[in-house]
Amino acid sequence: MSAWIALGIRGAAFSALVLAVAACPKELPRDATPDELYQLGRQEFERRSYGNAIEALQRFIFQDPGHTKTDSAQYMIGESYYQQRQFITAASEFLRLAQNRPAGALADDSRYRACESYYQLSPRPELDQEFTQEAIDQCRSVVLLYPSSPYAAKANERIGELVDKLARKQYLNALYYYKRKAYDSAIVYLEYLLVTYGGSTVEPEAMLTLYESYTRVGYAEDAAEIKTRLIREYPDSRQARDVEKKASSEAE
Repeated sequence: MSAWIALGIRGAAFSALVLAVAACPKELPRDATPDELYQLGRQEFERRSYGNAIEALQRFIFQDPGHTKTDSAQYMIGESYYQQRQFITAASEFLRLAQNRPAGALADDSRYRACESYYQLSPRPELDQEFTQEAIDQCRSVVLLYPSSPYAAKANERIGELVDKLARKQYLNALYYYKRKAYDSAIVYLEYLLVTYGGSTVEPEAMLTLYESYTRVGYAEDAAEIKTRLIREYPDSRQARDVEKKASSEAE
């Protein structure tokens, strides 16, 4: 048998393998080689048949974990879960690659995709922020471990956005107590916010509410200090104008 004929037979066999997977997506041919499984998995991934891709690529890794395409397969598995909005599983798969191959070509990619997975799970500010904190931790790991990565700048953007959400959560907690005239409790939350989340977008609002809380409980010196800080740091803000008006009316 000539090499060309053998190649043709091999190509025909592989085509039959592809057709078999397409016809019966839940069952992969038992005699598929690792290389064939990888190609099938990649093909299914590109077709956005993510469930089929995961099945083929997981079997590929199981059969030949030391293969040169293992990192690529693991990354596609994570991305397949991500595209199916299974973000917790996606994060786990991406982190598996990042932790097992921290110096690999896809290490920063996978670490950043873990950050994005948890970012997708981050809820509205009024809800529990466990996933928000996890997203911040993963984004920070991109910046710290791979500062020259093209993903570092985007990870920093995500951190700023997510930290703002945590600050907003603290502010909502403070408002809850402020509206119920529990000013001492509001002060605790607001002071913590300003120390922990300095520079957040909610900071001017927090300073104004803290000024009002200090005033309500008679902490005149603290009120004057936060008023000065608000006007100095955010001179063009609505809150700075409001605090000046409030201070003037109270002086009269």
